[in-house]
Amino acid sequence: MGGFLFFMGLVCCLFQASLFTLHAQMLTVMTYNCENAFDTIHDEGKRDEEFLPEGMRHWTRHRMFDKLKNIGKVIVAADSLRPVDLIGLEEVENDTVLTYLTRRTALSALGYKYLMTHSSDQRGIDVALLYNPLLFRPIYHDCIHVETSRPTRDVLHVCGVTGRNPVDTLDVYVVHLPSKLGGATGEQNRRKVVDAITVSTDSVFAVRPAAKILIMGDFNDGPTSELLKTSFGHFKNLAMEYGNVHGSYKYQGDWDTIDQILISEELIHPKGGGLKFHEAKVLTLPFLLETDETYGGRKPSRTYEGYNYHGGFSDHLPVVLKLKK
Repeated sequence: MGGFLFFMGLVCCLFQASLFTLHAQMLTVMTYNCENAFDTIHDEGKRDEEFLPEGMRHWTRHRMFDKLKNIGKVIVAADSLRPVDLIGLEEVENDTVLTYLTRRTALSALGYKYLMTHSSDQRGIDVALLYNPLLFRPIYHDCIHVETSRPTRDVLHVCGVTGRNPVDTLDVYVVHLPSKLGGATGEQNRRKVVDAITVSTDSVFAVRPAAKILIMGDFNDGPTSELLKTSFGHFKNLAMEYGNVHGSYKYQGDWDTIDQILISEELIHPKGGGLKFHEAKVLTLPFLLETDETYGGRKPSRTYEGYNYHGGFSDHLPVVLKLKK
């Protein structure tokens, strides 16, 4: 009996070692706009009243936990072979939401930790980075705040290391750019945030010319927009690698890829070895989509249709990137 237990223990150790080796050779990244992941308690100074039990959307704890379970389901299903290592989330309200997500859904077994912004956005929505602490170890993070005509989301910048012998240092930016609404003023706000991101990435390149940088999130604009092309011209926009999918977001029947991941040259042709681009795609799992009765085809299955509770996932589709050694 003792020999059998020893044998099974050895098998488990070998399996765990093999799994760790697999993780060390690959890093999976995802960005996902969750569409209004709110808790049910009013945050002082924030316009979150519609997402309260007595609000227009009748946002209850039951609905909140269904929403968080759905987000967890997407993250777990994003890769059939291994858990996603880094997840950029947009439209998450606060630490309560992230604590519930990481500890009271299917994600609790995976041990994710998180970092997030606490910005002055009027609705109270922010961005966050979930990470597997065994595979990614943050060494520095900051929130990039930009003064605009209307308070908007901060940008989350996290620098960390992954792998071993040698390690890869990654700088990850999670963004949710201001909306196009507001005409020239809205465009000016968007440019201010984009300029602040480029100032930060330029400072990283000044210290580490071969820096490995990812910029991911909801850009509220397609990859061919002049603002993104001119400001991030030295980054590769992986929206061009997503294949034949229509996009990540559908508005009045038209698809666009406003959820994007940009990577620096060192993640395409690494001079010093280590992680590099392997593949990228929009995640089109069947449960994320439904029939579009109005415009035809398919569309993302939303949590709300207007103010009517629908119980879906999000009005955005996730984007997944794989880096490989």
